[in-house]
Amino acid sequence: MKPNEEGETQVQRGAIETFKEFAATSFAVEHRTSIIVLLVIIGLMGTLAYQTTPKESFPELAVPIIAINTVYPGVSPADVESQVTRIIEEDLSTISDIKELTSTTIEGYSSVVAEFDTSVDLAEALQKVREKVDLAKPDLPEDADEPSIVEFNFSEIPVLQVNLSGDYGLVRLKEIAEELQDRLETLPAVLRADLRGGLEREVKVEVDLSKMNYYGITLQDVIDAIRSENVNIPGGSIDVGDMKYLVRVDGEFEDPTLIDELVVLIKDGRPIYVRDVATVDFGFAERDSFARMDERAVV
Repeated sequence: MKPNEEGETQVQRGAIETFKEFAATSFAVEHRTSIIVLLVIIGLMGTLAYQTTPKESFPELAVPIIAINTVYPGVSPADVESQVTRIIEEDLSTISDIKELTSTTIEGYSSVVAEFDTSVDLAEALQKVREKVDLAKPDLPEDADEPSIVEFNFSEIPVLQVNLSGDYGLVRLKEIAEELQDRLETLPAVLRADLRGGLEREVKVEVDLSKMNYYGITLQDVIDAIRSENVNIPGGSIDVGDMKYLVRVDGEFEDPTLIDELVVLIKDGRPIYVRDVATVDFGFAERDSFARMDERAVV
């Protein structure tokens, strides 16, 4: 093709495109009512589609990560790593679908995290992990807690946090928070409500070792005495006329000071009370969580 012929072809193409645009514009101008109706229909359909399309702020995502947590109380990190973490890692490493295996070991606690490929079936991967953990259990220390398998799930991430504060002590705030927790969990959309912070009452029995040796009793004797008395005992039923009543003996302590008067053992005709070998204190449980807002303790 000669240069002048190529130029003429480009001019012709441009003329054709211009004619098409002109024809479309002319059609729109000549049929403006139909075009306006068509635009209105498209707008209505778009608005309806936007309103009916399901949307989630926190969509459920399958995260191929599984954690194996083991509690081994009172043991140093080095011993936990050698006796728990490495044993679980060795069994999990035989799973071919694992992409990465990481572990964290601190005092009395071991956590092994297995990350799988995104293409793996999470239910199948979870089953494989359970099988390997079951194989590792006989090799773990007997006094270590049973390993717990945790699957990461975005649906369990809290979406709302409520701070409860007021001119009350942390004990009263914790009681109010527990009532609020029960009411929140009755809502259909709420899976679970957790509490953080506050103080919880706890009865502490501090045993004196020298006094136990003097009276010739053991710590288990004190534990058994308190456990056997702090129970509600069913007493069967009793017939009164045409009515049948269930009988129950309330034995749980309502006043912690009553523990002082429990008899641990009787030796040589003389009762040995809890107060003779221990001190009963109605204090607070050790706090495992803290919550603050504006440098103020809340629940």
